Amino acid sequence: MGKNKLKKFIGTIMAALGISFGLNGCSDYSKKSVDSPSTNIAEVNNIENAPFEITFMNVGKADSIFLSIDDKNIMIDTGLNSTKDNVVSQLKEKNIDSIDYLILTHMDKDHIGGADAILNEFKVDNVIQADYSKDSKQYDQYIKAIEKNNINPILIHDNINVKTDNAEINIYPALKKSYSQSNDYSIIVSINYGKYNFLFAGDAEEERLAEFINSNNEKYTLVKMPHHGKINSLSEKFIKSINPSYSIITCSDEELPDEDTIKLLNKYNVKNFLTKDGEIVVKTDGNNISVSQ
Repeated sequence: MGKNKLKKFIGTIMAALGISFGLNGCSDYSKKSVDSPSTNIAEVNNIENAPFEITFMNVGKADSIFLSIDDKNIMIDTGLNSTKDNVVSQLKEKNIDSIDYLILTHMDKDHIGGADAILNEFKVDNVIQADYSKDSKQYDQYIKAIEKNNINPILIHDNINVKTDNAEINIYPALKKSYSQSNDYSIIVSINYGKYNFLFAGDAEEERLAEFINSNNEKYTLVKMPHHGKINSLSEKFIKSINPSYSIITCSDEELPDEDTIKLLNKYNVKNFLTKDGEIVVKTDGNNISVSQ
């Protein structure tokens, strides 16, 4: 698809869909100040008809996350090719027929493996992706699906801000044009809802994490840990910088997170959940929060 066509498309949706783009080339992760999530948690067992709900699907060592926020449906990554039918079924069980934003954090097979099925089975208004391609079957299937459904993906270069009635969603691109590791292209997503902040770190490794840490001034209630719980030299600095109360690691029985990551989360008293143990559902009304598995 042509770059000029894409630019025209982006310009049109900015006004029509309430999306604003950052005007500078660097990501600023600071937002309005909220109480520290580690000291201001009101945890309950369940919240009926919660206006904000996150489902972390059990799709093996892969990411497939569905969010219902006020009147918006958002999906962050789509899991593996082998689990896409299961992902579609789960969404249909929730009576989902459309998705406002499909965010593909990067082009690895465990994040875009089900993208073609999502695009073919649901009305998807906006696709947001990192601006690079990958030589893989899953990427080819994704490209065919966006062409079939006449979708022009937003190739993100600047911050995107989306507001609902009660939420602020910030979508941050990687800062460089190219990286040696595909994981470092990862889009990072942060969401503020009431007194709670949520962070989705894709598969960010050291280079991408350094970008985030150097720009971030926020604390987060919950973090989807980067790269399936793989430890690296910045893992502890990352955890200290965001000070979460909860963490989610996407993994399988065959491919577990690093033990050092679990020890690190325990050291900082972070309550950790693994998707291998089943679907994880997070709900909030902005004041109370529930995390169940």
